[in-house]
Amino acid sequence: MGLELKGITVPALLIKLDKEKSFEENLKELEEKLSSAFFENSYAVIDYQDLNLTKEQIDKLEDILKKYNSKILGYKFHKTEKDNNRKEINKIIEKKALKIVNKTVRSGQRIEYDGDILILGDVNPDAYIIASGNVIVMGKLRGIVHAGANGDETAIVLALKLMPQQLRIASFFSRSPDVIEEPEYPEKAYIEDNQIYIEKI
Repeated sequence: MGLELKGITVPALLIKLDKEKSFEENLKELEEKLSSAFFENSYAVIDYQDLNLTKEQIDKLEDILKKYNSKILGYKFHKTEKDNNRKEINKIIEKKALKIVNKTVRSGQRIEYDGDILILGDVNPDAYIIASGNVIVMGKLRGIVHAGANGDETAIVLALKLMPQQLRIASFFSRSPDVIEEPEYPEKAYIEDNQIYIEKI
């Protein structure tokens, strides 16, 4: 059995490392697969439940994903390991874990999370979404959103219909015009050259 890349419910990849192979073999195979243009600019969840990775190994995984412009949405791992190294990794990963909100966020509601947020529904006007990581909305985003709230300028905001009242990434922000036309395609917002860009995906 080799390293697996599977599509999941969001436009993202599930990367499951193969416990029968060494970490370096997994890393090599991952790089070979990500080098395909098909996976360029993808989003990924890394599953290493069967492996006990060190922080340095996780850093290497993240470097490979960054090399091919892939962003990490979260990790799947066992939380029962007790060794000190594992505790250190868990502490780091906990901040990057994915929070899934399976409902529409209504006006006046506020969702804050230290990590990435995935919303399977709409975000209505005057609702607040605040994440230290990325924000992905599988619906209409019409409220106020702040990604990279802890200062992460690599964070993105992605939505099937991106129409926020206010959009913030790290310390950068933009306001929408008074009249917003509903986009016909998914879009993502990101920081480049010290300003927020929005592009079709």
